[in-house]
Amino acid sequence: MRVVTEFAGGAATAAATGVGQAVSDLVRQRLSGTPSGQAALAAVDAQPDDPAAVAGLHNELNAGVAADQDFATALTAALAPVLAGPPPEEPPMQTIQNSVVIDGGSRVRGNTISLGPVTFNNTPAGRTAFGAICVALATLVALLVYGSIQALDGDSPGSQARGGSEPGQGQQKTGTDSNETGNDTAGIGNADRAMPLADAEAVRNVLPDATSLPSGWTESSAPTADVSSQDDGSTFEGEAEYLGRYSMETQFLVRSYPDEDTAQTAFDAITSEARKEGASSLTMAQIGDRVAAFSISTSQGDAYVTHTTRSTVVRTGTVLTSVVGNDNESRSYSSADLESLTRLLSDRARTAQTG
Repeated sequence: MRVVTEFAGGAATAAATGVGQAVSDLVRQRLSGTPSGQAALAAVDAQPDDPAAVAGLHNELNAGVAADQDFATALTAALAPVLAGPPPEEPPMQTIQNSVVIDGGSRVRGNTISLGPVTFNNTPAGRTAFGAICVALATLVALLVYGSIQALDGDSPGSQARGGSEPGQGQQKTGTDSNETGNDTAGIGNADRAMPLADAEAVRNVLPDATSLPSGWTESSAPTADVSSQDDGSTFEGEAEYLGRYSMETQFLVRSYPDEDTAQTAFDAITSEARKEGASSLTMAQIGDRVAAFSISTSQGDAYVTHTTRSTVVRTGTVLTSVVGNDNESRSYSSADLESLTRLLSDRARTAQTG
């Protein structure tokens, strides 16, 4: 509950990390499948400090955990890094009657399992949850070790020889120059060299279908793709539209390019044009190789009635992806939805290029 409510209130705490994002997305995806869950999430989004709203979400979350063992296990695993926290300098030794004590010696007794401040019942369900945390921690250690090895390998003399001296000849491009245009852009490097998408069908497959979106989303315009009609060097383009929570419209756009340099030039042109049109920059997490997020308001009819659109554009290798969300008459488009959908589309583009 602390992680979810801090995200709803925009608090810059330890919960506002990649781990916190994963937990928040998991809870929102599960609870948005029911009207009562949607109402509870909306209440916390509107007033994250309201005790009644927090209590309502707490009840919905309890019900979801009790009814869905897979959800409970996934949530436990996602929370593991938050729950673990920094280890004590000297793990205290404990003796608890008829219980399992996890300390420096990791002893097991009786019918409960205590992991720091967290206690699990020594039942099949409790052991499953405890096992999920152990797996998550082991995976984290493995990833840290692997990352260190990759970093050392990248600095070795032979690593320069394996890559080419020009983009497109094996040299990996990264987004290290992403902050030159301000806080609205950020970049991370590719894990694999991106290859251009071969045809319109490959572009269409980047677009999400209903099964890859949160429960309750409905398709208003099926994913389509064709030869690009743009004059920015793109080869193919595709789009799809869905109605999300509270019937808010969301548009997904994908353009493929013959190489990363052409895609980057198009990215720069799009973001420059958005600024010229008066769009305001939004803060966005690092996604893809380059990312920018904007908000723009336009008048509709009566000058006092405005319509706000929030959008992102991401370069992932040789592909540009964009998510466009529209406010409705009573609600603003969720920044959490905008980020999670932007990440989803970029990940699908990465998979399409690297296999």
